[in-house]
Amino acid sequence: MTVEHSPDDDERIVAAVHDELARWGIDRFDVGAMAHRHGLDVDAIQQRWPDPEVLILEALAHRPGDTAPQPDTGSLRTDLFTLAVRMAAMVTSSDGRKLHGGHLIGDVEIASMDVRRSAWLARAATLDVVFERARQRGEITDSADPHLALELLFAPINMRALYTGMPVDDDYCRTIADMVYRAISS
Repeated sequence: MTVEHSPDDDERIVAAVHDELARWGIDRFDVGAMAHRHGLDVDAIQQRWPDPEVLILEALAHRPGDTAPQPDTGSLRTDLFTLAVRMAAMVTSSDGRKLHGGHLIGDVEIASMDVRRSAWLARAATLDVVFERARQRGEITDSADPHLALELLFAPINMRALYTGMPVDDDYCRTIADMVYRAISS
């Protein structure tokens, strides 16, 4: 018998995964415990997502508050600024801070490294279009690495928001975006 999932069911499951990742981290995530805590049907979840890593990856692809389309301002500099502001809003929110905390790596040899890496690469791939448009406009060369540029953009924001508690305002985001733009522009 096939269990049908409504969009509401999927949203509840994704929200539950986010809560569990924020609470326990990727390394201690357990589908059964999550289902029990959130009043969900573990069998239905496991039928739809037999592999917990796939469930985690799908949930991480739908981060809280991250529904806006990829920026297309006509300029890579302002697209980078938009991405920086979005990241800052996410990691300074209560939910975003908790969710990112669950990504911290305690042991680089642990199996969940693949989940973290896959989640990052999938997220970065969704932003490739921003850099492809910049290439087409002649703002960057083919040698510019979009994923490295995103690391340069997001790392300082994450550092401030998650480790130092210093403000991550629009001026800071603009400064970081400008630095990354200068580093990769033609």
